[in-house]
Formats: sequence, structure tokens, C-alpha cells
Amino acid sequence: MTYVRVEVSRGRKGPRRQVRLLVDTGAADSILPRLFLQRLGIRPEWREEYELANGESMFRDVGRLYIHYQGRSVETLAAFGEPGDASVLGAYSMEGLRLEVDPHSRRVRRKRKLLAVTATAG
Repeated sequence: MTYVRVEVSRGRKGPRRQVRLLVDTGAADSILPRLFLQRLGIRPEWREEYELANGESMFRDVGRLYIHYQGRSVETLAAFGEPGDASVLGAYSMEGLRLEVDPHSRRVRRKRKLLAVTATAG
């Protein structure tokens, strides 16, 4: 399992709080404890259905926030975690921060290469 410490805030600027998250590239959105998000002033904007690995569904509120890591900041989505939910850094946030997990060391690193597609006239 890979964990990372990030800072979270309601806006790009303003108070930040540090949190340790499990990196889960199989999870679409990040999940942070509801109370943690509420204390930062982050409010739910809608409710989303998530499918768990065992096929069950869960419904969680979703809000927008900023995640800051190694000098980069990105607006992202996070589910409001309930008791028993893991605190997770999901794929959407990882992509926004241009991060990946090194398959050998299992550490989070900046992406080495970004895919770009170009169109050619022909």
C-alpha cells in the first residue's frame, strides 16, 4: 500500500490542512472524512453512487476542493467519507497533479511522460 501526505484547502489560496491518504489509482475520486472537509468549509454539491470492489454500491456527497502536493495545486473532486471509509487519493486527483505510482518502488512520483496526440493533414 502506498500513502502520501498532501495539503487540502477550500480554495487555491487560504488555510490548508495536511492529511495522509491511501493512493488508490482504481478509485475515480478521492475520499476524505466528512468532518475534515466540513472544518475546511467545503460543502457537498451533489450526491454520487460509487461501486465498491465487491460489487456493492455506496452513495456519498461530493464537493470541490484543492489538493496541494510538491508545489503543485489542483482543483479536484472528493467524496465526503463516512465512518469506516478509507481516506483515499483517487485517480482524478492523481491525474490533475500529474502523478503516478512507480511500479517498482511503489512510491508516488511525477509522471515521466505525458501522452499527447497530434493530428496530421493528409
